[in-house]
Amino acid sequence: MARKNNLILCFFLVILIFIAGGKVMGKTCKEKWETSCVTEEDCKDKCVRDHGKLAIPGCVVRFQLGIPDLCECKYDC
Repeated sequence: MARKNNLILCFFLVILIFIAGGKVMGKTCKEKWETSCVTEEDCKDKCVRDHGKLAIPGCVVRFQLGIPDLCECKYDC
């Protein structure tokens, strides 16, 4: 009886972990840092080094200054 209960508990635990893991996958996070940035290549090294080859670098223009001075890195959490 105890063995059967343990198997049922393990089964539900595996299902719960699978469902929780699926919710995290596909979520995109962003990180921004201040630097002189003209193209995505200016941000690529740090972005890829910190978050992997699938990370997407970009430049962000702040409205006050009108020049691209922030790097943005999008990556899967």
